[in-house]
Amino acid sequence: MARPVSDRTPAPLLLGGPAGAPTGGGALLGLRSLLQGTSKPKEPTSCLTSRDTPSPVDPDTVEVLMTFEPDPADLALSSIPGHETFDPRRHRFSEEELKPQPIMKKARKIQVPEEQKDEKYWSRRYKNNEAAKRSRDARRLKENQISVRAAFLEKENALLRQEVVAVRQELSHYRAVLSRYQAQHGAL
Repeated sequence: MARPVSDRTPAPLLLGGPAGAPTGGGALLGLRSLLQGTSKPKEPTSCLTSRDTPSPVDPDTVEVLMTFEPDPADLALSSIPGHETFDPRRHRFSEEELKPQPIMKKARKIQVPEEQKDEKYWSRRYKNNEAAKRSRDARRLKENQISVRAAFLEKENALLRQEVVAVRQELSHYRAVLSRYQAQHGAL
């Protein structure tokens, strides 16, 4: 189930009275005062004159409770040696990082005659080979990170879809209850 991680003050709740007490519209109570046990009901008419709508929730502050244990080998391949282990739950890729890379044609190889392969040539070849290796390793690392993050997001997405189905079923149940109530007692 998703829950906000932030420490914002929650919006007031509309609650009914204690068991056995008449529930004439309920009493408007602050959640914090309800939890502290120092709540005093406000006038029920204040509920009808103004509505307290909850502030929008930042999607980055919502944490989905789920178990995701990626393969340790995948995490090792997705982490830079000597640095912090890659965490697919927290890492966010920028739009630029996720853009597809264009396929470039390789430059035509130019054969260098043996008599021109001096110390400068071999030094440049060595530096170029090292740079190509670093580039391939960085690309492989990024691909591994993206695949681990994608696996995490797919699992999270499936869990959220199940939660949406459950919430929609609950909503239809409450709508049915409300319609039965309105059929018996009239519109609210």
